Amino acid sequence: MDEFLQQVFDDSFDNAYAQFKLRQLNDPAFTKEYLQGLLESLYVRQGNNWDGRGQAKDMIQSGMIAAAELLLSEWEP
Repeated sequence: MDEFLQQVFDDSFDNAYAQFKLRQLNDPAFTKEYLQGLLESLYVRQGNNWDGRGQAKDMIQSGMIAAAELLLSEWEP
């Protein structure tokens, strides 16, 4: 099961990072501040696990958060 969950995380991270990067390059409305706000909402969503999403959904959420955090750290001022 751990290998499966790692693959879920990796796929989520790769897809989210590619999508965020594409938007950064092509969408003037996708600013650093916008991404920061999105990341904050992902943190809230991660903490609001009242519906019991399960491990796979948690890994998807974690992959998206990691991708947003990485892009923010790479973003030129």
